[in-house]
Amino acid sequence: MKPRSATADGIDAPNFVDNRRPRPFFKRFGPYLHVYIVLGFGLPALIYLTVMQIMGWRTPSFGIQGALSYIASSSDTVVLYTSPNTKTYFDGIGGKYEVLVVPWRNYFAAHKVDFKEVSDAAQLRKQKEGVLILPSALSLGPDERAEIAAFRLRGGAVLATWATGTRNSRGEWEGWAFMESLGAKATGEIAPDSGINHLIMNGESPVSHTLPAGQRILMSKTSEALLRFKGDMVAGRFMNWARITDDGLRDEGAVLYAEQDPTQGRTAVFAFAESTWESHPQETYALIDDTLKWLQRQPTIVRSAWPNGKQSAQIIAMDTEQGFENAVPFAAMMKSLDYPSTFYILTSVGKAFPDIVSRLSKEFELGFHGDTHTGFKNQTENVQEDRIRNMRADIAPIVPNAKTMTGFRAPTEAYDATTERLLQKNGFRHHTADPNRTEARLPIFAEMPDIEPEDRLVVLPRTQRDDINLYGEKLSSEQIAKVLVDDANLAADTGSLGLLSIHSQNFGPDSALTKAMPSLLVNLKQRKTQLWFASAGQVTDWWRERDRFKLSSKNSSKRLEFNITVTGQQPVKGGSLVIMLPQKGLLPTIGSTKIGLPLPKVSRIDEYRASVVFDSLNPGNYSYQATFTQ
Repeated sequence: MKPRSATADGIDAPNFVDNRRPRPFFKRFGPYLHVYIVLGFGLPALIYLTVMQIMGWRTPSFGIQGALSYIASSSDTVVLYTSPNTKTYFDGIGGKYEVLVVPWRNYFAAHKVDFKEVSDAAQLRKQKEGVLILPSALSLGPDERAEIAAFRLRGGAVLATWATGTRNSRGEWEGWAFMESLGAKATGEIAPDSGINHLIMNGESPVSHTLPAGQRILMSKTSEALLRFKGDMVAGRFMNWARITDDGLRDEGAVLYAEQDPTQGRTAVFAFAESTWESHPQETYALIDDTLKWLQRQPTIVRSAWPNGKQSAQIIAMDTEQGFENAVPFAAMMKSLDYPSTFYILTSVGKAFPDIVSRLSKEFELGFHGDTHTGFKNQTENVQEDRIRNMRADIAPIVPNAKTMTGFRAPTEAYDATTERLLQKNGFRHHTADPNRTEARLPIFAEMPDIEPEDRLVVLPRTQRDDINLYGEKLSSEQIAKVLVDDANLAADTGSLGLLSIHSQNFGPDSALTKAMPSLLVNLKQRKTQLWFASAGQVTDWWRERDRFKLSSKNSSKRLEFNITVTGQQPVKGGSLVIMLPQKGLLPTIGSTKIGLPLPKVSRIDEYRASVVFDSLNPGNYSYQATFTQ
C-alpha cells in the first residue's frame, strides 16, 4: 500500500515503512487474510459437498427454526422386491405370486426402466436410497418390515400396491398398520357387482401429471378386489363408467401419495392389484411413470389446462327451446352473480321470442341449438348444411351481429363427423357435445384432415349430469341440489372442465331444478379462487390460446430448466404452468436465462405443487430455470 501524504488540511502522513526488510508471511495478505482462510477451507468443502450431493448423499439444511435437519435426496434406483413370504402364502392358497409380479417386469421392459429385482430382505441394506416397489406383497415377516422401515429412514421411497403387509410371515391376518404407515387408511373394499370399476384420475397431480383430468381407466374384474383407502392426498378415485360413485366413496382414494417426513422417502399407494390393469396397461404405465418421478423427487413442470393459475373451469349453459321464456329468470340469476353463461337457441322457437333473444344477446353469449329439435346424426350432408343455413337465417333479423354466434349444441346431442366438418366449414368455433365424446374431461380439437391448427373446431364435452338425467331419476329438489354440487365438486377436484347444460322447459318458477340451482351457485362461489367461471366461448378461445403456448423442459442437476415458445401473431395472456415440487412445501425460484425476459408469478397450489403464471408473453422463445433451495 502506498503511504498517505499530508493533505491540504494538514493531516500528517504515517511513517514510511522500510521496504528493504522482508515482511512476515501473514502480513503480506493484509486485511484479506481472513478471506483467504475461509476460501482455503470452505471452497474445497463446498466442492466436496456438491459432488457428494450429486452422487446421492443426503444434504443437511437449516430449517426455519435454525435446527439442523436432513432432506432426503433423489435417486433413480428402482428396486422390485419379490417377497418370499408372499410367494409362500400364495402357493399355500393355490395362487401364483408371479401373476402379480410379472406386470411390473413387463412395465420395466416396455418403458426401458433400469431396475433391480431383490427377493432377500437383507439385500435391501445395500440400497441407500431410490424407490422400493412392493407388488401386492401381502405377507411380510418381521425382518422384511424392519428392512423396509430402515430403507425409508435412509431416505428411500416406497410404492405399495393392493393389500401389502396385511399378513404376517405365516400368512395370518396382521391388519392394515403397514399401509397406514405409508399414509393409507383402509376402509373396506369395493363390492364386485357394484359397477364401480373405473379409476378416474386427477389432472396435474404430482403422481398423474401426464394423464388428462378426468381420465377414465378400466379396472379388470379379478379375484383381487378393489380396495378403499383414505389419505391426505388423493390422485385418483374409483367410480363407475359414468363417473358416479356412492356417497361414502367420494372422499376416498384409489391412488394416494404422501411425504410424511422430509428426512424420509416419499410414499405412494395403489388400491388395486396388478392383475386389474395387465390386460390394458398403457394408461396405468403413464401413472407409474409419473409416480416414480415424484417418488424420486424429480421436479416436473407441465402446462396447465387453465389460465391465470386456475385449477378448473366451470360452464353453465342453457338449451333454450320449449319454455323459452324461462330463459329470462335464469339469465337474471346468472347476471346477479356476474356469471358469463351461454344460451344455445333453438331458432324455430327463438324467432317467436325476438325481444328475449335480443336482450340475451346484449348480456350473454349466444350459440345455436339447431333449427328444429331433431338430431343431425345420420342425415345427409346436404340436409345438414341446409339446416345450418336455416338456423342462421332464423336468427339474423333478431341479432344484428349473428356472425359472432359461433357455438353449436346438437339437439338431443345427436351429431356425427359430417356435422362437425360442416360446422368448421361454416365458421363455427366450438361444439358442445355429449359426455361420451372423450375418455377424459377436457376440451379436445375435432380431428379433421387438412385444417390449419388455428381453424380447428373445439369440442367441449358435457361433464355433469343435466336436468334430463336427474328428472329421469325422479329426484326431489334437495336431491337434485346434492347431485349438482357433487358433480361440480368432482370436476373441480379433478381439474376438469365442468359443463352443466340445463333445458329451458325444466326451469319453470316452481320446478325442482329452479329450487336446486341456488345451492349449486353458493357452492361454486365458495370455490371461486380455484375455479374459472367462463362461457363456452371463453373456454374455446382459451383452448386455442393454450395451443400456442408450448412447453419443453429438462432436469439439470438440482435445477429444472424449461423453455416456452409462443406461436402466432398475438401475445398469450395468463399462460400457466404447474411444477411438482421435489420437497414438500418448497417453492421454486424462477429466473430467466436471458436478460430482460418477463418473470412469472409463483404461488402455492398445495404442499406438493406450485403455480407459475405469466401475465402476458409475446410471440417468441423464452428460457427459464427453477431452483429449489431451503
